[in-house]
Amino acid sequence: MSTANKEVVRRFFEAWGQQDLEKAAGLVTEDFLNNSSSSQGREGIYEEGSYWFSAFPDAIVSIEELLAEGDKVVARVQTSATHQGEFFGAPPTGNAVEISEIDIFRVENGMIAEAWAAPDMFRLLSQIGVVSSEE
Repeated sequence: MSTANKEVVRRFFEAWGQQDLEKAAGLVTEDFLNNSSSSQGREGIYEEGSYWFSAFPDAIVSIEELLAEGDKVVARVQTSATHQGEFFGAPPTGNAVEISEIDIFRVENGMIAEAWAAPDMFRLLSQIGVVSSEE
């Protein structure tokens, strides 16, 4: 079970990294619960992806590690991108960014039913000038 659950999460990140939001949305349940966003369900995948990729259209997503136990999969992910669109009110800077993230997924019947995301937002916002890394 753990291997199959890790494979679902791997396919999700592969689709996300290819900006294939239709494929990514097809890997989550219809009532997908994103505990880290107001965007929910399959439609939430489209909302989050559209916002993210409008700001970082060249994002490259790398899975650094996947751990699984029972119905949970933990992913450590690294994303490299260029800030090319508005993000959190910041106009495009052209800055290269590196984002580290830890995600926890709950897999149910071969689909992602629930997620918790913990990206290093302070580092990201520092890289695009929204906050000062010296604060």
